[in-house]
Amino acid sequence: MKKHLRILSTLAILLIGGLLCFGCSNTAKESGKLSVDVVYPFSQEYSASFKNGIELAAKEINDQGGILNQAIEINYNDDGNNTNTAVEVATRIAENQGFPIVIGHRSTDDVLKVADIYNQNNKLLFAPIIASSKLNLPENEGAYLCAPSDDAMADEMVRSMAAQGIQRIVVIHSAGNTYGKDYIQKVEAHGRQAGIEIVDAVSYLPNLDYFRYYLKKWDSLGVQAIVTACVGNDITALYTYLEKTGNTRPVFASYDVEIQPYIIPASMKGLTQVTSYFNNTATAGSEAVFIEVYQKAYGKKPDLPAAQAYMSMHLAADAANAAQSLEAQTIKNVLAENTFETVYGSLSFEKRLINGIPVFQKIYRNDQLVPRDNLTEGGQSGE
Repeated sequence: MKKHLRILSTLAILLIGGLLCFGCSNTAKESGKLSVDVVYPFSQEYSASFKNGIELAAKEINDQGGILNQAIEINYNDDGNNTNTAVEVATRIAENQGFPIVIGHRSTDDVLKVADIYNQNNKLLFAPIIASSKLNLPENEGAYLCAPSDDAMADEMVRSMAAQGIQRIVVIHSAGNTYGKDYIQKVEAHGRQAGIEIVDAVSYLPNLDYFRYYLKKWDSLGVQAIVTACVGNDITALYTYLEKTGNTRPVFASYDVEIQPYIIPASMKGLTQVTSYFNNTATAGSEAVFIEVYQKAYGKKPDLPAAQAYMSMHLAADAANAAQSLEAQTIKNVLAENTFETVYGSLSFEKRLINGIPVFQKIYRNDQLVPRDNLTEGGQSGE
């Protein structure tokens, strides 16, 4: 009898202990931090503003109660802006438990390469910097374009040229770069509709002697403007060549000029018009509020990468909170059915392409890119 009572007592203690541990486990989970993976070339100096945007958003999210009542912490992952490294990083973090939305990468080629890796692991990828509408293809399911598409920005660029009476253009893009090639194809498509002809195309940057030859050739063809979708160091080299040849044609550049501080000669800046969307001179609305908060936190105005990082982080948190779930498919349904308030105003997704960010032209004034006074109101942010 005593032995039987001892057994019952032991079972009772184990049961009560188990219940107590179960309660402790739940409390720990609710009070623990939720890790959010962000991927970018963080080892590069130009990544500082992007990181600032992420950190500012994370602080605000935590101040507002976190994601599903859990404080978040950012897990920074450096992909070096290299596709092989991007694949390695994506393969590693795709298996991480916790928050199902990854924010990154920086390169179009990298995003298109890793999209399926995340999707196969029930993760979503928010791409805050690239503009490729190829993200809408079935093989990239699970990846979301958080910036206006290349089609939208090419449309704005063409409308701006047409409004200025430009009918004959030459295009230059970096050889082998997916973004550049796709962007120029969109310019060509919209150009045909607007009566603008591409009379020559250069897919690489030659030496200066060859470049002088090209300008003479363009003179003979009656070229009125130069359209560029160059990336990386090609941007700096291109503008150096243009300055040395005495080019006076207007240069219509893709938003890549804004992604990092490229060196552009002073004599060329007045000719440069950039297809863009973040209004870094806003004095009213949600963009102005963000500019003020960012400047207070970091002592300087934000650039486009900072705005994109900030917007994407908040968008990810809002989607999960609206879904009341960390399950990828539930969040996908919420993203497909809802509108979200962001630094750009009300945004929604149309087949995983962001819709609602206004596209416009910027020009250089006193070394700063500012919106044109006579906006064409051309491109929209969907495909």
